[in-house]
Amino acid sequence: MASLAGCYGSGTEGVEIMGNQSIAQNLDVQAFYDAGVPEDISIELTAGPEETDARAESFVTVLDAQQEKPDIMVMDNGWTIPFIARENIVNLEAELDDSFVDRVRSESFEMLVETGSHPETGELWALPFFPDFPTMQYRKDLFREEGYTDSEFDRWSTDPPSWAEWSSAVADVHDGADVDYGYVWQADSYPGLSCCTFNELMSSYGGAYFGGLDTLFGPVGERPITVEEPPVIEALNVGRDMVHGTSDATQDIAQCSPNVVFGWAEQETDGAFVGDANAVAMRNWVYTIGLADDQFTGDQELGVMPMPYGVPESEARYDGLGGTAAALGGWLIGVNPNTTDLESTLEVIRAFHSEEVQEAQLNGPGFLPHQPDLVERLAGDHPAFGDYTETLRLTGDNTVARPVTPVWSQQTQQAYQEINDALQRRKSPSEAMNDLATALGELENI
Repeated sequence: MASLAGCYGSGTEGVEIMGNQSIAQNLDVQAFYDAGVPEDISIELTAGPEETDARAESFVTVLDAQQEKPDIMVMDNGWTIPFIARENIVNLEAELDDSFVDRVRSESFEMLVETGSHPETGELWALPFFPDFPTMQYRKDLFREEGYTDSEFDRWSTDPPSWAEWSSAVADVHDGADVDYGYVWQADSYPGLSCCTFNELMSSYGGAYFGGLDTLFGPVGERPITVEEPPVIEALNVGRDMVHGTSDATQDIAQCSPNVVFGWAEQETDGAFVGDANAVAMRNWVYTIGLADDQFTGDQELGVMPMPYGVPESEARYDGLGGTAAALGGWLIGVNPNTTDLESTLEVIRAFHSEEVQEAQLNGPGFLPHQPDLVERLAGDHPAFGDYTETLRLTGDNTVARPVTPVWSQQTQQAYQEINDALQRRKSPSEAMNDLATALGELENI
């Protein structure tokens, strides 16, 4: 948990920020001083475990042992709320002035703020650092060969097609293309399926694990379990139809995906679409835009759009669902309550919301700003993201978080096993969701 990258300023003890290797090596600390942090406050960047669950465990160890360092912890939005619910980190809303907190709320991606807020009081306990979310990436050159033009590409960049339309288009392009795969995505039996890939597909059809967004983060044991509802069943059938072509869904979904996706996570889809240039389209996170920009050669041309939609928002039962939906990834900033210099630590915390630091994180580690306005303004000049800023902002505005609570780490395992079983046709969607509803109910009432 070491790997010191930089120590700046003349303070005697300093503020330590623990993130990952990329942050420790590539984030320019001078940006914090440019944003107003006093020069006499030294800032250290250190790298904790790269794997997200290991990072969470390391922070539990730090806090249980009441260690004073790190002062600032870079926390995955997928597990920050349990730290907040247990009041393991500092309540930033109680320590920062109201006007700053209001600015953070109003200027940041809304769902990222929600994952840094106390599920009962709504108080801000963790500050947004950077968002992550998937987009639909596709080979424009292959689509051009089938007669698609810039007019379609331009429209899709902010107005994506439905899953029915997109599956049909990918199937047509794949039939005429010299690549092995059509649409590749992550459907392995692993946490990414339940938190992200299926969560966003289900949300685009208006379905949810626990009702609408109002009950996303609890209260545990008091919220409805809604996985047996028709939109969730429809989303499973859509996933089955894309691979098996069995016409289980009520919509006309074309067979466009290989069955190997049932064993694929991010690395395998990266390899197929980017590394081997052997697929028509791919669902994946923002980092793969940069990979494709670096590795596509010759006539290979990348297209990026928001994820397709299942049903229009107006047809969804729950507010905020339906339409294009993307799983929320990304990271937040939490403060160690055992820090010996809270005042200096808060100075650094404030700087994370500055344009200077967000520009440095974009140009260094390559992390998007957490402010939508800065995504368009700053990322517009970025070599990998510059052509896609409107798409990225729209996608960021339509993210949906996993239902993070202290029991989600147990629930997610039940969810991805049942979802994968249904997609692979080991169980019917109704049977799988009935079994999942029972398991979720038992865990809700532990």
